[in-house]
Amino acid sequence: MRIPEHKIEEIRAAADIVDIVSGFVRLRKSGRNYTGLCPFHREKTPSFSVNPERGIFKCFGCGKGGNAFTFLMEIEKLSFIDAVETLAERYNIALSHEGAMRPEAREEIEALYETNRLAARFFHATLQEESGSDARAYFAKRGWEAGTQRVFGLGYAPDAWDHFLNHARTQGIDDDVLETTGLIVRKDGGKVYDRFRGRVVFPILSVSKKVLGFGARTLQKDGQPKYLNSPETPIYTKSKVLYGLTQSHRAIRDADAVVLVEGYADLISLYQDGIQNIIATSGTALTPEQVYLLSRYTRNFFFLFDADSAGMNAMLRGIDIILEADCDARMVELPTGEDPDSYIRKYGVEKLRSRINEALSFVDFVTSRFQAEGRLETPEGKAQVVHRVVELVAKMDDPIRREFYIHDIARKYGIYEHLLFQEMDKELRNVKRERPAAHPVSLSDVTENVTQEGGTLPREEQEFCTLLLQASTAMQGEVLHGIRIGLFRDRRIQSLLHVLFEQEEHDGHINTDALWAWVEDDIAMHGLLADMLIERTPVSARWAEEQNVRPVDERLLLLDAYKRLLHRHLRQRRARLKERLRDETDADQQREIATQLQSLLAREHAVRICDSFADLPDVEE
Repeated sequence: MRIPEHKIEEIRAAADIVDIVSGFVRLRKSGRNYTGLCPFHREKTPSFSVNPERGIFKCFGCGKGGNAFTFLMEIEKLSFIDAVETLAERYNIALSHEGAMRPEAREEIEALYETNRLAARFFHATLQEESGSDARAYFAKRGWEAGTQRVFGLGYAPDAWDHFLNHARTQGIDDDVLETTGLIVRKDGGKVYDRFRGRVVFPILSVSKKVLGFGARTLQKDGQPKYLNSPETPIYTKSKVLYGLTQSHRAIRDADAVVLVEGYADLISLYQDGIQNIIATSGTALTPEQVYLLSRYTRNFFFLFDADSAGMNAMLRGIDIILEADCDARMVELPTGEDPDSYIRKYGVEKLRSRINEALSFVDFVTSRFQAEGRLETPEGKAQVVHRVVELVAKMDDPIRREFYIHDIARKYGIYEHLLFQEMDKELRNVKRERPAAHPVSLSDVTENVTQEGGTLPREEQEFCTLLLQASTAMQGEVLHGIRIGLFRDRRIQSLLHVLFEQEEHDGHINTDALWAWVEDDIAMHGLLADMLIERTPVSARWAEEQNVRPVDERLLLLDAYKRLLHRHLRQRRARLKERLRDETDADQQREIATQLQSLLAREHAVRICDSFADLPDVEE
């Protein structure tokens, strides 16, 4: 199957890369670009840039880059075709395919996504049937309206051993694929049956609405287990997924805050009543991967867990992870015996909002826990709480935040600040020992593009191509006719220059947008091309004007960059001749080599003083 080139170009042109990336990264305007924290590697200082004019992104930390297709391929682990189809559906562009239809034998990842999507539709459709009456009654008892059920794709798994299994088989889904997704269970004897039976179903989605897995709750009063989840699969890792992020990520970004709850029911009830900047950990402990995922949208976390010992302990454990990610943690306290769902149904959304607005800082929360346990009534207990709070403060990377918290602790407990700073210094040394050293990103890591397959790109060649792609149309044509592609030693650069030359010869100009069709699903080349096309954000849009800087002579810049390539070529030839001269014993041959060396030196000088592409000397024999 192949999607026609003109359709791919139509989708690429329609795709708003800022809107697409904003679904995963909180972006801020910075000059002509948008910047944010890279979603592909851990960082605390933004090095990820999006250029809306060219429709590309680039991380100057890890090197990943490309266009809207590339971003979805990387973030969702999609094939090129699936990324194109996803954006076509998003922007309501009808697709036509050349050649045969998609073969039934799909790649494993694509097959898992397709199977989960089939299951989600089956469960949701079953909810509307007569057999789903008990499930509808359960949702009505919860107060969840039909619109809310559609937003979250809620469904029902019939109380039968093979209801879904038989449906999936009629759709041509292989039992092995069903087993991998966890939708069916295989016994030792080979018998297979549905995993989810007689349960309401909660699809677990990625931000781009791919179905990753399912959670399911029994409808039987004493049914065990109460909740049953999909097992981990190649597309579903529980520690990296948060329930409800698909529906809530924009609200989280807009509010610059996220409310964390424990279960599906808590989230759906609050979301329906208007608190939509919310996610659920789905009964699992908060993980560093989940915090990192959320930190793309906000650094302000509000815990809203059940008012029982398990909920309190979960919040206490989560504080460390959030502070280590350089985010802020606040705790919402509910009356004893209440959970978010019961509280909002009993007291209403405004009362709950007030509780959230009055959330405790992690310092006050830890203190209140110690006080509830009676541990603040002795000097030893007070010392313990101070040690614990200082330990938490030391996990922050921001020294200014640490200092303000130390001031607050000193005032609260009447302790000399210098003693607290001494204690924090000890903790900081411990934190430094515990944390693995971060891999430093040097300038060479950024300017010498290292791809997964092609190795290190020669810096001179990347610099030249970057200048060429960003030059004016007239200058691009002049330069292409003045260079020798054979002098470039990297095959990727040679291929790129051949494509540019063909474009210029055929169309009379270079079309950088059309270059994406050339690289298509080559992720490494996407990063290379994005690195060359994206412009670094200047210090100020009017900096050059205010500093009275003369306009850049792009012809001179390109000439100097190409001359560096020529000098490299000549130096390498000179080094080889010198090596031959050292090993040569014949006098006539020595004189011949010496003559060649003199010729090379003369050519190096001629290249050095040349001031136009047309006058460059031939550096070959």
